[in-house]
Amino acid sequence: MTWQKVRRILAGLALLASVWLMSAGLKMNWLAAAFPVIGSLLLFLIAVLLMAPDTVFKVAEWMAKPFADLFYPSDEFEKPPLSYKLARHYSQERRVEDAVREYEKILFYYPEERQAYLEVIELAKCVGDDELREKYERLLRQRGPVE
Repeated sequence: MTWQKVRRILAGLALLASVWLMSAGLKMNWLAAAFPVIGSLLLFLIAVLLMAPDTVFKVAEWMAKPFADLFYPSDEFEKPPLSYKLARHYSQERRVEDAVREYEKILFYYPEERQAYLEVIELAKCVGDDELREKYERLLRQRGPVE
């Protein structure tokens, strides 16, 4: 028998004894009930401490998850938040390949973003890349009219 099973059995026995002592103490008169009630609370505390190694990490994770998700978002999101910051930074530095890659990420997750198409077209005009400009003008036309 493993130590974990022994701890669980002892915790169950301590909990049962705690309930039995508490019910016995509640049937007694004033001062006579003190020892069974105190004993019941001590047995309950022992049961909690015996189960703590199994439960403390799960409870701590459950309590900390909402706060951790604020700083370290999980992979539950379908798409990343919309941000033009990196794409515009690359555009200003004339790092065309990097900027186009960032705009393509935006358009992959947010195909309705007309602004991204327009910024890629403007970047292509600035660097004189007619092929890139025509590609994104065609994609913008295929997307349909603005509503």
